[in-house]
Amino acid sequence: MKTIRELIALAGLVFAAAVVADFYSRLPERIATHFNGAGAANGFGARSTLWVLVGIAFLLYAALSAISFLPRVVNLKRPLAPEREKMVLAESMAMVGWIKVELCWMFAYLCLAMVRNGMGLQVGLGAWFLPVTLVVVFGTCAFYMMRVFRAILAV
Repeated sequence: MKTIRELIALAGLVFAAAVVADFYSRLPERIATHFNGAGAANGFGARSTLWVLVGIAFLLYAALSAISFLPRVVNLKRPLAPEREKMVLAESMAMVGWIKVELCWMFAYLCLAMVRNGMGLQVGLGAWFLPVTLVVVFGTCAFYMMRVFRAILAV
């Protein structure tokens, strides 16, 4: 499952970079670079901002990947039996993996939406973007935190 998550996250990064690379030269110099909570554009800037967005996505991917190599960063305030600690760490790493997938695809969508806005094919991000993103990310956190607490409190 971990390999599948990594491939899905990498696909999001590749998609974001490919969209920006493919359409960059066809975009106007100024594009929508900021959006309000309703998804409407409320800030404009240079099209090079798209590359900054891709760079941030790559940095987030790298940082979240580094966590999987350092699982002991998860600080358990109370000592657990080794099998429970193993379960807690596994669930924590799975949560980080799925959050990484979600963030990579969120940035991929942002890049696509900004390109489409710049080309006049779309207006804003859509009113659904923020609520869906919040539900997905916080829903993933809640799901895995329940699993972690179940593993900690299991008798």
